[in-house]
Amino acid sequence: MKIKTLSVYTLMLYGMLVAYMLGPAVSYKTGLPRIDNPLALLFIIMSVGIFFLENKRFPRKFAMPFTALTLMGGWASLHFAISKLTGTTFMDLVSFVIIPCFFYILYLAVSRHEDSLGFIRRLIALFAAFIVFPALAELLTGIQFVTADEVLSIESGTIKGLFFNPNNLATTAVCLAPAVLFFFNQESERPRDTLLGWLIYLALGVVILISVSRTAIGCYFLLTALYLIYRGNNPITLALMLGAFFAVTAVPEYMVRDFLLSLNSNEFLERFSSRVYLFLFDLGSDNSVSTRQEIYNYFWHNPPLLLEGFGPKNFRQYFGGHIGSSLGFENPHSFPIELYLGFGIVSMLAFAAYVLFYGTIALGSGRTVSSRAKMAALCAMLVFLIGGFIPSSILRLPFVWLPCFLICLYLISGGNRRKAVSL
Repeated sequence: MKIKTLSVYTLMLYGMLVAYMLGPAVSYKTGLPRIDNPLALLFIIMSVGIFFLENKRFPRKFAMPFTALTLMGGWASLHFAISKLTGTTFMDLVSFVIIPCFFYILYLAVSRHEDSLGFIRRLIALFAAFIVFPALAELLTGIQFVTADEVLSIESGTIKGLFFNPNNLATTAVCLAPAVLFFFNQESERPRDTLLGWLIYLALGVVILISVSRTAIGCYFLLTALYLIYRGNNPITLALMLGAFFAVTAVPEYMVRDFLLSLNSNEFLERFSSRVYLFLFDLGSDNSVSTRQEIYNYFWHNPPLLLEGFGPKNFRQYFGGHIGSSLGFENPHSFPIELYLGFGIVSMLAFAAYVLFYGTIALGSGRTVSSRAKMAALCAMLVFLIGGFIPSSILRLPFVWLPCFLICLYLISGGNRRKAVSL
């Protein structure tokens, strides 16, 4: 029996996404080892094998970002040999090296699918379901899906869904949001697709809001404002938004303070109000902000020259004795800093090249893509770059790269329809 290669690639993508989403929760509930770790290794091995078996004649637009991502991940893989890795840091490195593999298998699937737009929409809808439904279920039922310490437990009012940290949940949701606008709204020809897109987008917004990640909330509202202004393309939309902004800012400060302090009827509301209160009125007392500022300031004033980097989550020798919190020794709360310190200048320059190629592809898509779709594509990359500063680390979040990958590959393929070949 012949097996279509497209079916193999689709199964790989869906299987890896499901494993990443459900692996921690299944392990927590059953006590079994996490299934995503061995499957990630298998995904990499299969991707390398497929690369050698498949046609190497790539479109130039695909070859450029793929080469950059492969160099970024390939250079980081040197640490399998040169660094002393624990079981945790080994899987952190695997979760980073898998990134170009995701890009490659996604390219094979998108470029060969007879309905590439439908395939992408189904993948996004599944991804969004894993983000939205568990988070809302946790909020409504109080059932925790993954292990957590006391600070991040459901008893403290923290909503995480299938993730270990609310910032990871928020980052994933806000990075997916621009792709929803792109594929369900800008590339939509049927009203029901547009309606479904808005429902998914609003559901992601609710999740971002209950995660209480202030950066993610700001990104989401800014993205929504930009999209509505650009989509409406008229001064009325802008005037309404400006009016709403001035109406909110006109509320007396003492009323805002009193309202936030009154939200203490349960742990969730208390956590939400306290984080918003600190952001608005007492930012200097926010330990999260002060820790990040300390890390960023030291790196900015003392950038090291690194060829291969220190390895994943191994920054004690750089930050030790220079910052007050030990959090930065493993998690610098910034993807660019983590990328450079962990894997050196080669991986950093390769990532910069990928971002540059992405922007070139988005802007150079020609008349087949509307200017509004190009704007949504650029917003997706901007949100991803900002999102890299939200969680403590994105090494274990390779799926946050998928929204920009899907947009990039869809633009490269031009929505072409090709028949799947047989193996």
